[in-house]
Amino acid sequence: MIDKIFLFLLTLFILNVNENIFSAEIPLNTLEEIKLEEVKVISPAKGQNLEKISQEIKVIKGEELLEFGAEAFSALELKERGAFGVQADISIRGTSFEQNLVSLEGIRLSDPQTGHHLMNLPWEENILESLEILSAGASAVYGPGGFGGVLNFNLKPSAKEYKFLAEYGSYDYRYILGNFGFPIFNLVFSQKKANGFIWNRDFDIRTFNLYTKDDKKTIFYGFQEKDFGARNFYTTKWDTEWEQTKTHLFLIKKNIYKTNWFLEPALLYRINYDLYLLDRKNPDFYKNTHKSQVFRLNLPLRYERTLADYLLGIDFSYETLESSRLGDHLRKGAGFYFWIYPKIGSKIFLSLGGRYDVITQNKDIFSYNLGFAYLFSPQFKLRSSFGFSYRIPSFTELYYQSPTIKGNLSLSPEKAYNAEAGFDYNKEKITLSGTLFYRYGKDIIDWISKDGIIQAQNIEILKTFGFTVDGSIDLKFCKPFISYTYINQIAKNLPSARYSGSYLRHNFILGISADLPYDFKFFGSLNYRKYYERDNVFLVNLKIKKRLLKHTSFSLWVDNLFDNEYEEIGKVKAPPQWIGTGLEINF
Repeated sequence: MIDKIFLFLLTLFILNVNENIFSAEIPLNTLEEIKLEEVKVISPAKGQNLEKISQEIKVIKGEELLEFGAEAFSALELKERGAFGVQADISIRGTSFEQNLVSLEGIRLSDPQTGHHLMNLPWEENILESLEILSAGASAVYGPGGFGGVLNFNLKPSAKEYKFLAEYGSYDYRYILGNFGFPIFNLVFSQKKANGFIWNRDFDIRTFNLYTKDDKKTIFYGFQEKDFGARNFYTTKWDTEWEQTKTHLFLIKKNIYKTNWFLEPALLYRINYDLYLLDRKNPDFYKNTHKSQVFRLNLPLRYERTLADYLLGIDFSYETLESSRLGDHLRKGAGFYFWIYPKIGSKIFLSLGGRYDVITQNKDIFSYNLGFAYLFSPQFKLRSSFGFSYRIPSFTELYYQSPTIKGNLSLSPEKAYNAEAGFDYNKEKITLSGTLFYRYGKDIIDWISKDGIIQAQNIEILKTFGFTVDGSIDLKFCKPFISYTYINQIAKNLPSARYSGSYLRHNFILGISADLPYDFKFFGSLNYRKYYERDNVFLVNLKIKKRLLKHTSFSLWVDNLFDNEYEEIGKVKAPPQWIGTGLEINF
């Protein structure tokens, strides 16, 4: 099945490459008509200019994305069980790992088995143009799972470039990357591996990408395989856990446009294999195997008129799971969404959107979002939004069964009302934003411990409130930035919950990138984290790059400079101080 799908998509890829080679050039006046917004939030068909957006948006791109990553934004917490992309959960404004979405080029990814695999991202950061983080509810566009927010990754357009990167560091850490960019497609491969800072925290990650992207289309194939020691990732009783995941991702998207409308049909196929061993020394003692598949067809249409812009679309999904622990299951869904953006004037921007989802074995659910933005001036904007979002249980939460951990077939979907108000200020080289937010969650799903048994249950109510301040200044030789988020949560049974209540009360980030004399570049970040009912953590990461020749640079980096000991999830020990060097060649 996989081979047939791969051959089919590869044929489409070759046909589109040939179309680029032999087709006539597009007239310049046509290019001007189809030019997209400078900043595309979520996707071209669904997107709006930043000045019109009513929710909190953080766009990370360029060197900031490569050097600081998603955690340059304090409202997002990356809960890493293993560093360097081994395994991570995402939390936006104090949500659990199941309550957020990830998308590629505006097309939602999902994993019906568990949200733990949602960050199995089969692509290299080097091929990304930007990362967009939309805080608060996103169900009105994406459907189930858009509870706390969404991370959307955008690819760079195909371009002629060649890049080679090699790194070596502590604990026999090795990283090699090759990016062969041609005018019409990119070929990328990489491998990261290390022996681990303690026994059974070794890892080996291999990634392959083949894609083409331009104004007309995107065709992407990504594969990633991870082998890693999972010491205490899921239980503290065993130090011998081991895991292997394999992820394939196919994406085909076509841009069809006229003067006043834009259609963007997209087809996505994702398959994820998961092999878990309780004892890597004795593989047959306890073994779980899982295979999840997701097919998604999305048909968004944006229609522009004199009085308003309209977005309407249909989203079909087909998700399956074959599991030695959970059994075999199927989930089908169809979502119908409609948004309207009235054109009231040059300073007032309104948005009203809703989505109706029909999902097998679940009640039909309607989600919605109301937004308002007002431009006091071209530099200063006030914004506010209110919406309803939801999440349906994962197959693990429904069907998992062991002597001490049990799923629950009677779980209800999680529901949340998100409200926020904030401002954005942009003037020349200064950016500043602030947001107050409140989330009223109902029927929150968590694993509750009682009488020696851990079972998935609905928490009646979980209230979350807080604020975020985010800003930067682009000076002549350096660019400092700051981000701070405060969160507080209230619920009756937080102490007995496994994931809810595990959040950062304070998250403060101070970072800087600077151009130094003699072709040196400096990147540094300071991160203060105060966990709810846990100790605080103070982390410092540094990197220095030196250009040696026209196309060659050398780097020296250190993570966790002061070698702080801490735990990010449960009893999983976070990596200690890690030092490395790198050699990069670009031409």
